[in-house]
Amino acid sequence: MSSGPAEVFDLGYRGYDGERTGRWARRNAIWRDGIRISLGLGRGVGAKVAPWLLLALALVPMVVLVVVAAFVGPATNPDDFELPSYGDYYGYAMVPLALFAAVVAPLLICPDRSDRVLSLYAARPITALDYVGARWASFATVLLAASWAPEAVLFTWNVLDAKSPGSFLRDNWDVVPRFLAAGALIAVVLTTLALLVASFATRRAYASVAMLAVIFIGSAIGGIAEENFSGGAADAVSLVGLPQAMTDAVHWIFGDELDRPVSGGVSALWLVGLTIVLAAWLVRRTNRLVRG
Repeated sequence: MSSGPAEVFDLGYRGYDGERTGRWARRNAIWRDGIRISLGLGRGVGAKVAPWLLLALALVPMVVLVVVAAFVGPATNPDDFELPSYGDYYGYAMVPLALFAAVVAPLLICPDRSDRVLSLYAARPITALDYVGARWASFATVLLAASWAPEAVLFTWNVLDAKSPGSFLRDNWDVVPRFLAAGALIAVVLTTLALLVASFATRRAYASVAMLAVIFIGSAIGGIAEENFSGGAADAVSLVGLPQAMTDAVHWIFGDELDRPVSGGVSALWLVGLTIVLAAWLVRRTNRLVRG
C-alpha cells in the first residue's frame, strides 16, 4: 500500500517576542498568587467564607469596641467602660489568627503537592527556596495585615480620644513599633508552622487537623506541666503551649507585668529559635518535594 505525497503545512509558528522577566518577577507572581489563594480571590463564594470570616473575627471586635467607646463612653463613667490593652487584644485575636493559619495555609501547598506540579515550578529558573519563600511571604503578608489592623484602629482611637493628641503621640509613640513587633512575631510563627505542617500532607483537611492538633495538644501539655509540676523541666515543657508562649511574648514586648513561671523574654527567644528551626525544616522539605 503506497502512501500519498507528503505535504508541509505552514502553521505560522512564532517564537516568543514578549518581555522576558527575571527571577524576582517570578517570585512576585507566586507571592501575588498566594495572596489571592489566601483570601479566596478569583474563586467562588464558598472559598471566601472561611478566610474572610476568620479575619473578621480578628478585626471586627476591635472596631465594635471603638464604636461603643465613641458613642457610649462619653455618657458613662470612664471606669465603667475600658478598651482592652494592646497586649490583651492580641491574646484574643490569636485564636482566629491561628484558626486562619490552620484552615487557609494548607491551600498554598497541598494542591500543588496533590496535583504534582511542584516539578513544573522547578522547570523554570526558580529554586525550591524561591517557591517556598514566595508562598511564605504571601501568607505572612495577609497575617501581618490581620494582626496589625486591630492594633492600628485602637491606637488611632486613643490618639483621637486624647485631650491633647500631640502630647499623646509624644508620650506613646513607642506603642507603634511594639505592636508591629508583636504582630510580626505572631504572623511569622503561625505562617512557618502552618506551611511546614502542610508540607507533609497532600490533602488540605489533613493538614488543617494536624495544625490544630499541634496547637491544642501542645497547649494542653504546656498547661498540665505548668499547673501540676514545678522546676526548670516543667517550665521548659510549658513552652510547647505555643498560644500561651506567644501571649507571654506579646505582653513582654509591650512591657506588661505578668506573674508567669517563664518570663515573656524567654518565651520570645524560644519562639524566635523555634521559628528558625521550623523555617530550615520547611526549606529542606520543599527541596525534597521539588526534586520528587
